[in-house]
Amino acid sequence: MSSDAFSTNALSKLYGKTLALDGVTVGAPKRAVGLLGPNGAGKTTLIRILMGIIRYSSGSATVLGRKMPESIREIRDHIGYSPEFSPTMPDVSAQKYVTFMGRLSGLDPVEAAQRAHDTLHYVGLAEERYRRLREFSTGMMQKCKLAAALIHDPELVILDEPTDGLDPNGRHQMLELIKRLYQEEGKSILLSSHLLFDVERVCDWVVVLGQGKVIANGEVSQMLTDTSGMVRVKVSGDPQKLLDRLRSRGLEGQLDGSNLDVQRTDDVEMIILEEINKEPSLILRYLGRRTRSLEDAFMALVEGRSDME
Repeated sequence: MSSDAFSTNALSKLYGKTLALDGVTVGAPKRAVGLLGPNGAGKTTLIRILMGIIRYSSGSATVLGRKMPESIREIRDHIGYSPEFSPTMPDVSAQKYVTFMGRLSGLDPVEAAQRAHDTLHYVGLAEERYRRLREFSTGMMQKCKLAAALIHDPELVILDEPTDGLDPNGRHQMLELIKRLYQEEGKSILLSSHLLFDVERVCDWVVVLGQGKVIANGEVSQMLTDTSGMVRVKVSGDPQKLLDRLRSRGLEGQLDGSNLDVQRTDDVEMIILEEINKEPSLILRYLGRRTRSLEDAFMALVEGRSDME
């Protein structure tokens, strides 16, 4: 079986004359994968294609090593989906709703009911499982949708904006649930979100779309690596004193808040250590590679693509 959660080759999708996906060739491993992109980038279209909800116009796609569209029934047996929108069944209880979703996934009535109970407990809704959905808060509804996605024990879980509308505490709980699914339960995750912090916290692989094309695809850790050739230094004390000392040694540097970034040269680390040791008021806290946030990387990628076009 393929090691990819999904892969596409020259995948395109037309809505009338609008090209939503433009020759997308991408593969993502069975890991926690973040799907990023500005509005109109093609994220929702790609998810709907992978779910078999819509058909693509040209190209090819596989999910969990199974070719689409001929294997779509088998694919759906192995994926769970938590949509951005809420279910339109406000007068049923969470237990009945999740059981119903289990029945749609092919479970028999007894197993569906038992698994609904178990998954609602897993996501933290054991006490609320008999309440009607209309009485649920946004956070409870997001957990209920996650339970419905998990009821048939899928291999791949697709989550579309799972923290949308949540307060900080609710978001923390949801992200911790998603991390547990990946790290402890061994589920593959595809997390589509416009919140870069969520992706950075949960995912170790990212696919970035822009204007229907792939801008980037790879390890989050690699995207966060700074390529400017700067060394980052953190000290207790006044970093300006260290910067002045380093400039007297012919090094170029700049302050970034309480951090000091120094241009890499031969023996730069040795020079930094020497100057810190000469200044009693300075204590070294960090010396190493400068990193950037996922937001920095994302903006650089999007702006870089805009420049190319």
